[in-house]
Amino acid sequence: MAAGCRVAARLSRLSSENHVTIVERSPFISFSSCGLPLFASGEVDGISDLSRTSYGAVRDVEFFREVKRVKVLTETEVVEVRTEKNEVVCRPVAGDGAFTLPYDSLVFAAGSEPVRPHFPCARSPLISSFHYPADAENFRKAAQKGKVASAVIIGGGFVGCELIEAMTSLWGIDTFLVEKEAALLPGSLDLEISLFIESGISSDKIHLLLSSTVERLGLKETGTPVVSIEGGRQIEADRVFYSLGIRPNTGLAQKSGIRIGRHGGVLVDNQLRTNVGNIWAAGDCAEVRNLVTDSTDIFPFGSISNRMGRAAADSISGGHVCFGGAVGTFSLKLFDSIICAAGLTEEKAKLNGYDTATVIGCWPDRPDYHPETKLLFGKLVYEKPSLRLLGLQLAGEGEVTRYIDVFSELLSNRKTVEDLAGLEHAYTPAHSSPVSPLNYLGYMACDQEFDGIINISPLHVASYEGIFVDVREPEETSSFPFPEKAINIPLKNLSSKLDEFDPVRGLMFVCERGPRGYEAARLFKENGHRNVSYLGGGNLLYSKIEKCLSARPSLKSAACREK
Repeated sequence: MAAGCRVAARLSRLSSENHVTIVERSPFISFSSCGLPLFASGEVDGISDLSRTSYGAVRDVEFFREVKRVKVLTETEVVEVRTEKNEVVCRPVAGDGAFTLPYDSLVFAAGSEPVRPHFPCARSPLISSFHYPADAENFRKAAQKGKVASAVIIGGGFVGCELIEAMTSLWGIDTFLVEKEAALLPGSLDLEISLFIESGISSDKIHLLLSSTVERLGLKETGTPVVSIEGGRQIEADRVFYSLGIRPNTGLAQKSGIRIGRHGGVLVDNQLRTNVGNIWAAGDCAEVRNLVTDSTDIFPFGSISNRMGRAAADSISGGHVCFGGAVGTFSLKLFDSIICAAGLTEEKAKLNGYDTATVIGCWPDRPDYHPETKLLFGKLVYEKPSLRLLGLQLAGEGEVTRYIDVFSELLSNRKTVEDLAGLEHAYTPAHSSPVSPLNYLGYMACDQEFDGIINISPLHVASYEGIFVDVREPEETSSFPFPEKAINIPLKNLSSKLDEFDPVRGLMFVCERGPRGYEAARLFKENGHRNVSYLGGGNLLYSKIEKCLSARPSLKSAACREK
């Protein structure tokens, strides 16, 4: 929807001679689907607010006709594309009366559709996806009337995570989230960052059932939904939402002879043109180049859809435009944390055949002395030996998204960790530190590759066979002890203890966040010790991750085996 409306508005703006028609199956146009959880939670008053301009006008049929000079046919569907005649066959969703529309240029911007459950699923108004405005409206009406005391969300991706906040923050609904993988956002985050996010979910109204497979979604005799989980557990709830992902809506495109890619999207070139003359595609239904892997991919994000829409309109108008592709940059708010990422996770990078390395850390988003300082946690993925950037995941309560935006540009241009280390940024204590977290990530990666100062993931602590050396002050270790057995030697005293350690034995240095651990590892490396490392993110990140791992021993064992 974002791409289609952007194409139409841009074409109309480029020339008054362009006569543009939007055919939309639903009664809604130009609304922000990303805002549906905010409407469901009560933070947004009305569904129409998701369609408003900055000055309060609703982007409805009349708005597009009067302001954009675009004709909109809502509750109308295209049932056939006659490419040989350059016309489409349309009909009203409710009723007959088919008619044809001629075209000089046609744009497929059909978006995506929710993946239906693969398990047996009963039909009920109390069971639905959370993809369409009607899904959000039906839920909110019921919640306002006090008819939703419990809910089950199946799927721990973007929508599932947003829904647990929407259900609990205002309505206080007892909410179960069922995810078959071992962590939240499994396709978008590596385990370290996912577990950090999980550790911040503290509401007693939220019950995370991870590594859990739904076998059946049925109904009791009373009509109450019942979710049956592998192992025999059953959960009754007033509402059930399945959030199993989305897929490109390309059925009509396939019937029209348009080529479909390996991810199920319409294949387009860098002008957003399909293989059929005079037909373009944009938005969630289009499959474009992944700038990291150089293969095609799907990027179902509103920001990318808007860019595609503009590029398609310029291409139709004969402009010099090139939509080179994307790296999949996204941002998500969950309670007090902002989560964002760009590029590949470590897992996806390995699946794509990359020889990967990573560094993990924790930094303040502005100087420590500033009263509004917040901590950020991140994981950088890069390729060995080229040192090319492959991906970054960041999370925290501070200013996170501006860092991922900068990183996205570096990633798109195939930059290296050395470029990251040399990045110039603006500094003011109210908003940033003298050294950016991105600089630190670059430094850490360079030190790891060039100097052998190894950054260790918190996931690998349990399998580490060397000696832990905690370089924090005694009061820190007594208040916030490192859970593993460790020798405590404050950093200021460490240089006098160099001769007490076997230069061949592995040493991992630990502090609260990571910098002192790095300093200690550097000290020992410069003094002849061969196998030195430090704990990425320090005890602070480790303690959060360990909290989740301890509750799931099988996951902890799997994390150890991965090393």
